[in-house]
Amino acid sequence: MLIFVTGASGSGKTAVIPGLTETFPEYAVHDFDEREQPADTDTHARQEQTEYWINKSIENQHLGQDTIICGGAVYGEILACPSISQIEGLAVCLLDCTDTERIRRMQEYGGTPTMKILSWAAWLRIHAVDPTWCPEMITEQGYDLMRWHWQDWAPDDKRWQVTIIDTSDKKIRQIVGEVAKWVGSIQASTNLVLPVDQKDEDDLLSEDER
Repeated sequence: MLIFVTGASGSGKTAVIPGLTETFPEYAVHDFDEREQPADTDTHARQEQTEYWINKSIENQHLGQDTIICGGAVYGEILACPSISQIEGLAVCLLDCTDTERIRRMQEYGGTPTMKILSWAAWLRIHAVDPTWCPEMITEQGYDLMRWHWQDWAPDDKRWQVTIIDTSDKKIRQIVGEVAKWVGSIQASTNLVLPVDQKDEDDLLSEDER
């Protein structure tokens, strides 16, 4: 099982890591940004980073351990990563908060709120429920190996599943509690549903190799 806790700056995704590590000692819990990467992370770097963590999760999966990754991953990018089909189960949540609370938190912890950050948070909010909303935000100038097979999915497609957790009026302890409750509700048998056309493509590639 691979679990992603995602969100824009100020949503609480990094702050919950210690609490989740304590609550779920059986999981490998990681910060998405703990691996060295460019200071000014662009779309390509974020997508390459997402593929890296999926591969680390596959390694853990072989060892019988589930993984939680907290950070700036994006659902559409997770599904487009070339190695995601090897994951036995996937669950993703988006931590979100109001713009005023996001600004307050970033200022409190020494960050610099910008309109770009607020715009990105707004896009993530819609992306979580609608794969058709401005996909070019992540499909253009991205990681070469990404496979954007979900671009023809409708907003009500059952394969597009992101749980949104509102952290606006909550302290870190409460956010940890909400995320922990969500993690606890995930069935061990939850499976990543791949689009039929990608499965067929993989089968054709395998036949060509033979």
